[in-house]
Amino acid sequence: MLTEKIKAQLLIVATFLLGILVGAAGYYLLVERGTGGLATTPEGLLEDMTRSLRLSEQQQTEVEDLLKESRQEYQDLRNQNRPQFIALRDKLRQRIKGVLTPEQQRLYDDWNRDQDAKREQQRSREDAGRR
Repeated sequence: MLTEKIKAQLLIVATFLLGILVGAAGYYLLVERGTGGLATTPEGLLEDMTRSLRLSEQQQTEVEDLLKESRQEYQDLRNQNRPQFIALRDKLRQRIKGVLTPEQQRLYDDWNRDQDAKREQQRSREDAGRR
């Protein structure tokens, strides 16, 4: 019969292994399935296309060049439309504030500042990744 000490050790090991399993499953769901299977970077897109379409090395080079060329066009379009998105967002924020109490409005302003900072950090990381 197993002693209490061995049972406790087995329970700890089982918990640890279950944690690894749950972590791996969570990672898979977040990274692999979280984007719906879509590549989220130009490098990921090229890898996915290479695998799915069986691109030759020459084709990989040509597709990579095309992706690089279009990257700036996408960025220019995003920057061109950004003021319209910001205006729409600001209009929505004002409408939301209209249904809030003065205290909630202050909290909402703080929350928006936090969201804007996070959004700016994300944009900075994305811009750094494009370079």
